[in-house]
Amino acid sequence: MRATFASFLVLLNAAKCCTAFGFVPISKAVGGSPAALASRSLLRSSSPDTSEDIVTDATTSRRSVLNRSLSLLAIGSCLPSYKANAEDSLSTDEETYTVLFSIQLDSTKPEELSELEIECHPDWAPGAAARFKELVELGFYKDSPFFRVLPGFIAQFGISADKEKNKTWMYCDTTDKEAVKLCKQPLPDEPRKVPNKKGTLSFASSGKNSRRTQVFINLTDNSGLPNFLDGQGFVPFARIVRGEDIVKKLNDEYKGSVNQGKAAYYGQEYFEKIFPKLSVIRDAKIL
Repeated sequence: MRATFASFLVLLNAAKCCTAFGFVPISKAVGGSPAALASRSLLRSSSPDTSEDIVTDATTSRRSVLNRSLSLLAIGSCLPSYKANAEDSLSTDEETYTVLFSIQLDSTKPEELSELEIECHPDWAPGAAARFKELVELGFYKDSPFFRVLPGFIAQFGISADKEKNKTWMYCDTTDKEAVKLCKQPLPDEPRKVPNKKGTLSFASSGKNSRRTQVFINLTDNSGLPNFLDGQGFVPFARIVRGEDIVKKLNDEYKGSVNQGKAAYYGQEYFEKIFPKLSVIRDAKIL
């Protein structure tokens, strides 16, 4: 009973930290009441609430998009909480570097990989560029899917297929002493130097000093109307320099229905069993 309750707390904590691009109450984030969470099967996915936080197609009204974008949220500070400051920022190289993603667009064609080349600019956002580089070198994004693709808005990734990595980088498993010891602090905020134009990448956040691992690609110019991401403090740190046509082909059939709390807790097993058709980053490396 004690072990079961501990697991319940971990999953609940992960669910708290993983509501992104639209606030979702905890009861909805975990697909039911907190009391029902512990008994819910991995194979039973909660139905998406299309009335609140899922953009269903490119014809969504500008007002709906604006309302959703104003509640733009992602992985945030979780237990244990941290007070981020300038001293917490990672040391950075000032040189621009390039990351290559090998992406499997179609789940039925594992042999077919497409390349996406990303140019990262520490001069735009040194903390974000350094964190992204660290995560790529760690292998955090290997086999990580584009779990939220909203046509005409954003394509989001950044939940590792490796649930052990999620423990230390995303939600800090408080029942695992080693995970607590290794738990990574969120990035402190940085001033925005370039706009959220089409093809730029920014870290998602849930408020002040809360950027962790999730990144989104702007699929359109989101700097001003109708989404106003610049005004909400989202800071681009990179841009696509090759393969922008690949981004248009990412599987978007699930829209925003992935339960991010469960995804962080179960990792690859959850993605493969519940959302098997997602486009996946099979490899990520520094060139």
